[in-house]
Amino acid sequence: MLALVSRSRRIQSWDDAIEDAVDWHRPVLVRWARVGTLPGESYVHPTIGACIALAILRRRGGPARRIVVPMASASLGAIVAHHAVKLIYRRRRPEIAVRRGKYEPAFPSGHTADATAVLATGAYLLVRESLVPMRFALPAAAVLAAGTGVSRVVLGWHWSSDVVGGWIAGIGVAAECAREYERRRGRGGER
Repeated sequence: MLALVSRSRRIQSWDDAIEDAVDWHRPVLVRWARVGTLPGESYVHPTIGACIALAILRRRGGPARRIVVPMASASLGAIVAHHAVKLIYRRRRPEIAVRRGKYEPAFPSGHTADATAVLATGAYLLVRESLVPMRFALPAAAVLAAGTGVSRVVLGWHWSSDVVGGWIAGIGVAAECAREYERRRGRGGER
């Protein structure tokens, strides 16, 4: 639905206004944005997921699948979700990305979806396994996911509505991963 809405003139004018505002400050923000984008990199979000899974299994033990399946599904599920939408909805990237040779579809932001799915799933599992209190896990995941999304706009790779789409996709994937965790937990972690 957001993909269709992002085709409207109103949303594009919103995206253009944000791009113009960011462009003014881009030289100062790029150094931060290069760090902020890391949780969405293809070599980082699986590593984050693996580290969370290993930490939980080391501290709590039990059947590995109850943790490994949801964490791996977060990473892989987000990749599949954002690529599926990009196959159907082929939105052009901002001009700065096109000038750099980035032509594949922009909506939704894959980095944002991947980071959000892994971070939200990891936070959920850490809380449910009583390793990290929610008051720490949720804000940490939210700040990192927000930073990843904002960095994609600052770096010029995405429109702001692409990032919103990435956050929504990532949260949707994380919700399914949390459901799978609860299903496995209810069965003693087996299956």
